[in-house]
Amino acid sequence: MQAIATLRQLPLVDASSPAPVIIKAETLAATAAAGENAMHPGVYKAAMLCWVGFLLVFWVTFWMSAEALFMVAIGTVYGIMAIGIPYVLSRVGPERPAPTFDLREFTNRKFNTLYGQVEGLDALLQVIMVPLLLSLGGIAIGIAIHAARAAY
Repeated sequence: MQAIATLRQLPLVDASSPAPVIIKAETLAATAAAGENAMHPGVYKAAMLCWVGFLLVFWVTFWMSAEALFMVAIGTVYGIMAIGIPYVLSRVGPERPAPTFDLREFTNRKFNTLYGQVEGLDALLQVIMVPLLLSLGGIAIGIAIHAARAAY
């Protein structure tokens, strides 16, 4: 308990300002508690949609091969575990207030991170970039596999 009290009294440096300004941890905690610094839930929904699309591409592509489909099923179970466990654990702690603005407004606002402020659209892109590009690559690979099957 003493260590937590000591950590709360340590000052932090605000990297977003031109001259570093020391801010207290209580200020950061109050900002986060107010929901101002929370990532919009729509960002996570967009990322999950990309991952589900990626798995769907694999299911459609390898539907004809039982061996490949078995591996896709195993990958799907791992995906459900990788997404489900953090989701369940996020429900265990204290409830955070949801943002009072929609996803479109989130993309137009500034978003505080540990390393300074970024645009909401940039934060959204940072979260969904990998699953989105993997989904697009999976679609291209699926088209190539189906075209190769049709050629025989």
